[in-house]
Amino acid sequence: MGAIPANLARVPNALASRIALSGVQKTNREFLLLQVRLAAGKEFTRPSENAIGASTVSVLEDAIERREQRTRNLSQADATLNALDNSIGDVSDLLQEARGIGLSQIGVGSDQATRQNQATVIDSMLNSLLSVANRDLRGIHFFGGDRHSEAPFTSLLGGVRYIGGGEGMLGDLGLASDVRVTIGAEAAFGALSGRVEGERDLDPSMVAATRLSELRGANGNGVRAGVIEIDVNGTVSQLDLSDADSVGDVLTALTTVIQATDPGATVGIDAATGDRIAITPSLGISVIIRDSNSSTAAGDLGLQGTYPGGATTSGMDLDPKITPLTRLDSLSGMTLPLGEIMLRNGGQTRRIDLGALTTIQDFQNAVTSAGIGARVEIAEDGTRLNIRNELSGTTMAIEEIGGTTASELGLRSFSGGTRLADFNEGRGVSQIDGSVDPLTGLPDPAADRDFRVTVKDGRTFEVDIDGAATVQDVLDQINAAALAAGITPAEFSASLTTTGNGIELTDATIGASLVVTDINNSGTATDLGIAGTSSTASLVGTDRALVAVDSVFSHLIALREALQSNDQRGIEFATGKLESDISLAAKARADVGVRSRRVAESAVREEDLGIQDMALRSSIQDLDFTQAATRFANLQQQLEAGLAGAAKAVNLSLLDYLR
Repeated sequence: MGAIPANLARVPNALASRIALSGVQKTNREFLLLQVRLAAGKEFTRPSENAIGASTVSVLEDAIERREQRTRNLSQADATLNALDNSIGDVSDLLQEARGIGLSQIGVGSDQATRQNQATVIDSMLNSLLSVANRDLRGIHFFGGDRHSEAPFTSLLGGVRYIGGGEGMLGDLGLASDVRVTIGAEAAFGALSGRVEGERDLDPSMVAATRLSELRGANGNGVRAGVIEIDVNGTVSQLDLSDADSVGDVLTALTTVIQATDPGATVGIDAATGDRIAITPSLGISVIIRDSNSSTAAGDLGLQGTYPGGATTSGMDLDPKITPLTRLDSLSGMTLPLGEIMLRNGGQTRRIDLGALTTIQDFQNAVTSAGIGARVEIAEDGTRLNIRNELSGTTMAIEEIGGTTASELGLRSFSGGTRLADFNEGRGVSQIDGSVDPLTGLPDPAADRDFRVTVKDGRTFEVDIDGAATVQDVLDQINAAALAAGITPAEFSASLTTTGNGIELTDATIGASLVVTDINNSGTATDLGIAGTSSTASLVGTDRALVAVDSVFSHLIALREALQSNDQRGIEFATGKLESDISLAAKARADVGVRSRRVAESAVREEDLGIQDMALRSSIQDLDFTQAATRFANLQQQLEAGLAGAAKAVNLSLLDYLR
């Protein structure tokens, strides 16, 4: 109000004016602030007006903004997953139709002309399937896995190539566990081969540049850098390795601390093994290394222990992993210089000279740039290399070119360890077992024999490969059967061919021809690729362990070709494979359905939480219009009364008091 306080009986006019003006100004200021709040609809418009409320609103607005973005992400994810679900449904429908065609063409009810006509239908379905596999939504390809920005399938060398990879794209969906909104084609189509997986641990050597993160460590749990304690002849030092990034950093730090007391000591990588740290204290000086407090660095680095003076003592194996930057010449068990390997796929041949390459990444790039539909991968555990066929509908082989490089890398597709179950595109090798003599009803071992070998001088022996699981088992049983027939290893032997792939039968006897034939209707020699006749010193079998992609596309291509060639056995085999393809698609669709439901439920939950956050923000920030309107009327009356009171008080004089 603009009135003069009651405790002031008589005051100068200047003071009365000042008091009245101050009251009017205060009311005007409150009136103005209330008008601003009414215009903005906010309880406060500047943080200084309500510091606690402004801070709370700032936090809530950040949470609301993040939640709105996650809601948009969830909406996109839901749309993508729904479209993905529809695509997998279309795949299932196509496979069911193809399976029906295959079943209808088995048996005497169909002829060659009908099957060739149906082959055209299957070819059309292949094109439709390829179109479905390359579907996308706003540039996100459903089956590209992590590489979702480009079409995952292309045609190459008569096959269908998969260039995607990974399990699928992750989005910021605000969920406790990750939900992928795309899938890798392997989950729905089986788009890459499972072979060739490296057969041995390549155990690379360690160098100074090797990162600590690339080591499994002495305990197999990686290297957790921390503080270690070093005792050099009673002088104890604490060494903090928390900032160490590479083996070289560790070596430098160890050398600095140890040489501070023992200048003649040396620290380095064990030259004999290449996978552990070696310490050589001076004669008469002993070094003890242990962990400090809760640190495990010394144990992880394999350094915990005593290092006597005058001798080189090595720590424990740190088991380095293979990485793209691992040098090829650091791999254990390799004959240097490295030689060439041969890649065959889709009727094409490429020679890869590893002697001209330096790192694993160089090898990967060389295979990729060869354009033959193969890729080199590092196994998940970092111990070996794998080569996978990317082309559905073709077969791949990895062969030696007169050397041992492919075998030493564990990548030869036809080796002693190759499983017989992988022969003939997964059909395996037939074996006769459990034969019974029709006259006596007793087991007949002679009828269980699978093939006969006739060497050039006319002697023969029969081989039963019952129980054989790998190529090496077959070689051992062939050589054992020959020896049992009195044919020495110098006269006859079975081994892997040194160039190319296949089983090589070497016959040093004198005569006409070496002959291998199936017996007892087994088909075993044919399945092994060694059935035939040779008049030379050896019979080199064909490669029946070619690497094929066990995918939907491969099976449809196989069905199409079997129908075109009127191959009833091939039709039966390809149709049977479609059964597993339908199951694979159903499993993938179920997985996508679970993801879609989680996303939909999360979207509803995010919307509810967003409403709660906005309600809380509104309760703090938004203006109560009823209360503000009442206050506005009060201030208006107060201002009018103040102005009237001030006008009256200011106009009073001494004469007014004397009357």
